Amino acid sequence: MSGESFSYHTAAGALLALALIASQASAQSPQGAVPSDTASLGRGPHARMHTLLEKTIFKVDVLTAEVWLGEEDTRRIEGIVAEGGGYSPDVADAVAEVAIYSENALVRLEFVRDVSIEQFLDGVDENLRLVPEAGIIPEAEYRRISESLPRWFAFLAERGIHKGDEITYSIRGDSLRTRYLAADGRVLLDQTDIGSSARLSVLGSYFVEKSEFRKGLVSSLFEGG
Repeated sequence: MSGESFSYHTAAGALLALALIASQASAQSPQGAVPSDTASLGRGPHARMHTLLEKTIFKVDVLTAEVWLGEEDTRRIEGIVAEGGGYSPDVADAVAEVAIYSENALVRLEFVRDVSIEQFLDGVDENLRLVPEAGIIPEAEYRRISESLPRWFAFLAERGIHKGDEITYSIRGDSLRTRYLAADGRVLLDQTDIGSSARLSVLGSYFVEKSEFRKGLVSSLFEGG
């Protein structure tokens, strides 16, 4: 099997949020900087988690993911980091508990390679099904979201996902808005959903125990420590 034919399951699963949550953040904000319209988000080294998703077999970079949490959740994360001293499964569990149930969060993804709609949709279900398995959302909500994905992402049928495309999400309570921005700056999706299942599905897909993003995101809290 060549590097070009590797599975995109994780990349796609990370993006089930595209039709679920949102962002009012600037699509051009540099990595590591807090995007605009984030007055209620935390500040400091523990306000942001980030990771570069790489398929380790082929050493192929897929996307970057950044997660910011609100001020209250950031303070809780700071306490976990101070007590934990470094990455461990227990620390990951504690951080995930805060992040998954956050009601004030911002997520930003950027693709670093092209992905087809078929690869994307095939992979979405891989991460999505982990969320009800962990008891985070009901099975019925998982089925509803899974069955709706082809309709939600129909705009990618011919175009696919291009290198440089970005997805930004904003969570404020149970208001979840999603924006998909093409590499050339065009907004291809701008959708708001109301309800806890959408929020929990998105954040759960990044921080549930078997998510391939979880270790990288949590480990980033200890960089430079």
